[in-house]
Amino acid sequence: MKEIIIIGGGAAGLAAALAAAKEAPEIPIKVLEGQDRVGRKILATGNGRCNLTNLNIHPRFYHSESKKRLSAFLSSMHTRQTLDFFQSLGLYCTPDEAGRVYPACRQAAMVLDVLLLNLKRNPNIELITGCRVKGISAEKNALLVHTEDARAFRGGAVILATGGKAAPRQGSDGSGYALAAAVGHSHTALRPCLVPLKCKGAFLRSLKGIRVLCRATLYQKGKKCGAEDGEVQFTDYGLSGIPALQLSCRLTRDNEVGLDLFPRWKEPQLEQELGLRLRSHPAETVEDAMLGLLNKRVQYALLNGIALSPTAPARSVTKAQLSRLVRTLKDWRFPVIGTQGWEQAQVTAGGVSLDEVQEDFSSVFEPRLFLAGELLDAAGDCGGYNLHWAWCSGMEAGRSAAKLLNSQRR
Repeated sequence: MKEIIIIGGGAAGLAAALAAAKEAPEIPIKVLEGQDRVGRKILATGNGRCNLTNLNIHPRFYHSESKKRLSAFLSSMHTRQTLDFFQSLGLYCTPDEAGRVYPACRQAAMVLDVLLLNLKRNPNIELITGCRVKGISAEKNALLVHTEDARAFRGGAVILATGGKAAPRQGSDGSGYALAAAVGHSHTALRPCLVPLKCKGAFLRSLKGIRVLCRATLYQKGKKCGAEDGEVQFTDYGLSGIPALQLSCRLTRDNEVGLDLFPRWKEPQLEQELGLRLRSHPAETVEDAMLGLLNKRVQYALLNGIALSPTAPARSVTKAQLSRLVRTLKDWRFPVIGTQGWEQAQVTAGGVSLDEVQEDFSSVFEPRLFLAGELLDAAGDCGGYNLHWAWCSGMEAGRSAAKLLNSQRR
């Protein structure tokens, strides 16, 4: 009997195995995983709580060079599909106030445990770990999957779910792109996404570890490219925190990030407040006049950056200096010089073009090959969007592979 071979034991690969087994319970399925265990990346998601999906799935939360194609795929990937999948496995999930869906126990390990239990319950699914794939070749009636230890697996259908290049220690080393290329696929430019930003600023070391609630806006040659509200963390190399990670997916060239430290205040309102503070105690220092508004180290770095001494008398601050201070508090610029590397990235931007896969996630070059998950050019924002894509694309690839083999048996 022909088998389904799944290359990659991450979120997409495991979802594919379970979906294929449900569609065709009698077909043998082998999951080949290069690491010593499957699902390692799942354990790290959502800070160990596993943000499974989101109640607000929409193309605006994704990034791809094939935007129309992405929208078409997402139109059938409803949140309900992911929720029903996990409910069928026995996992109870709940959303938070922002629409992010987690397991009710808030444990990523529980998600993996539930997946593994259901895989174990199916006698036709075999997990083979420590099995690194080096190539795929075609025969008349099957695809051959060749491993580095000289094994060969013959599949009537093969699903590529190897992941991208992000977090290589968890198994995503980018090897899937070469496997896809062997059957004719190309991929768009690859870069780290959902990753901290490297910025210019000699003073950044003095701010390391400080977090500020603000609005972060990305600019490209002065043009606004996106904005995110939330907690930004200063590092010795630049900016981290969810807003910075979100903006990393929109980077181009010549980027700057502007931090609005008072997003709920308009400039005139903030200038009036600061002016009143300076005038009320003219003999005190600028530092004392601003006490209570900002973290002190942030205040020192910001004031020094505009050449206004924290110890200067409040009465000495000119109208021009006050205006410049307000503008900086509302738009503190950090030139972006790059990002941290693949080790710190949560997801890969770019991948195999969505135009090179059919609606059922089969390859346009080889109908017996299916592609799913992060390997494809569809990077999501923080909030469960990437795992949602992995589950749904994996499930559809698994069902489609099973249907293909079922049709051949009739």
